[in-house]
Amino acid sequence: MMKLYGMGPTRSLRARWALQELDAEFEFVPINLLAGENRHPDFLRLNPTGKLPVLVDGDLVLTESAAIVMYLAEKYGAKGLMPTDLSERAQVYRWSMFAVTELEQPHWRIARHSFVYPEDKRLPEDIALAKDEFV
Repeated sequence: MMKLYGMGPTRSLRARWALQELDAEFEFVPINLLAGENRHPDFLRLNPTGKLPVLVDGDLVLTESAAIVMYLAEKYGAKGLMPTDLSERAQVYRWSMFAVTELEQPHWRIARHSFVYPEDKRLPEDIALAKDEFV
């Protein structure tokens, strides 16, 4: 059975949503980032970067939420999450890459400077710049 290592409101939500959408059988393994569980040696053997999500499917260990979703869509191709037509699939790749390279970065910057970083490290001007970048 596949295992998805993740934590609630993180990018692991994308992978979990795809698994549920595909009616795939999987075990969700919660990893508490705030408690540092992502720095435990057992977890670091799965993903040396210590980031979520991680999908384990047999011998395959896959990280990066967009890659996991694309893998699952291909694995469960009959479910229709990924188009079979190559040009249509290319558009899926295009918009997926756009989302993770262009849209996600300013949002993550806003989050870091709003609540992730300690208050003394937050830069309000960075939030304004990131909002402009997103638009």
